[in-house]
Amino acid sequence: MRRSLLLAFVSTFAVASVALAATGPKGSSRLTLAQAVSRTSRAPSMRYALVIGVTRTHAAALQLRVHGARTTSSLFLHVKAVSMLAGGGAAMPGPEQSALIDGPFLYEGSPNGVAVQGHVRWLRVPIARIGTSSKAVSTMHSLSPAPLLRVVDEWSRARTRSPNGVFHGSIAYDDPVVLTALSGMTGGIQFRDVFFTARLGGDGFVHSIIVTGRTADGSRTLNATVKMYGFGRPVRVSIPREGTFMDQKLLGLAE
Repeated sequence: MRRSLLLAFVSTFAVASVALAATGPKGSSRLTLAQAVSRTSRAPSMRYALVIGVTRTHAAALQLRVHGARTTSSLFLHVKAVSMLAGGGAAMPGPEQSALIDGPFLYEGSPNGVAVQGHVRWLRVPIARIGTSSKAVSTMHSLSPAPLLRVVDEWSRARTRSPNGVFHGSIAYDDPVVLTALSGMTGGIQFRDVFFTARLGGDGFVHSIIVTGRTADGSRTLNATVKMYGFGRPVRVSIPREGTFMDQKLLGLAE
């Protein structure tokens, strides 16, 4: 629990079905992609399912499967690593972990939810102590819809409309925003030939995004998919109870 498994998930790339609401032209055709991205980013709450897959030539593919929920003051996610055998073989489940930002605190769940020291399953860290730009906090935001929303917002035609609410395009891989967004999700790997498909719902929100790319040498390919739903609906995030978490300061004293 002392070493954050959450941070290891994203860095692993460098070394190695959720129902959608009906889509249609009623609301989506009135908005540009940029307007829908802005509306989605500012939604008071949402739930999402995110899959980040990196495939290597002649090697097992690695996927991070994330289920999360976001409000204006909290972000919860549960991430699970899965190895997909080459040639479309069976999936091999790997480690998993939960994490939560709630107001001034970051809660990091123990690997695989295993209790340590009795009933302790969480490490509570004051965000003021580590900073909002710390690696732990940045990793959590990298495993949310925000990076993919930023990527499609950089499209040169983001201010256009689509009669059916579906947008397809390519994005300059060396765009600073794209570089930052994708590298945060994939442990610093740079992907080229970045293409996307974004689908707007009749409610004017972005409901799904698919982003693909490949490395310059073609040895790795990226496929990242996020599905977003439950916009503006109540999100109940269970805060770890007293006795189930340990404060970082106390952990430091124990060491």
